[in-house]
Amino acid sequence: MMRIPAGWELFRIFTDIGSAKLMSDWLVREGVPTTVVPRALENARETEFCVLVENRLAHRARWIVSQLPPTDDELDFLATGRLPGNDNQ
Repeated sequence: MMRIPAGWELFRIFTDIGSAKLMSDWLVREGVPTTVVPRALENARETEFCVLVENRLAHRARWIVSQLPPTDDELDFLATGRLPGNDNQ
């Protein structure tokens, strides 16, 4: 059993370090402090990687991850300032 430090909450568990680091980096960019902790499984031949977030910002982390990615039209608008289907601007 993993011991979680005071003030932190288990957010997600991954089977590989790369995925855990990607999630951690994304949340840090969004202002949520994180840490990645390896945890050996019972057979000691496999490891999980746990992403921990600060308790006080766990709700923000859940909200960030639940947001849908922007659509191509939204990205075009952000890049050009033009609305889709409005070719005369």
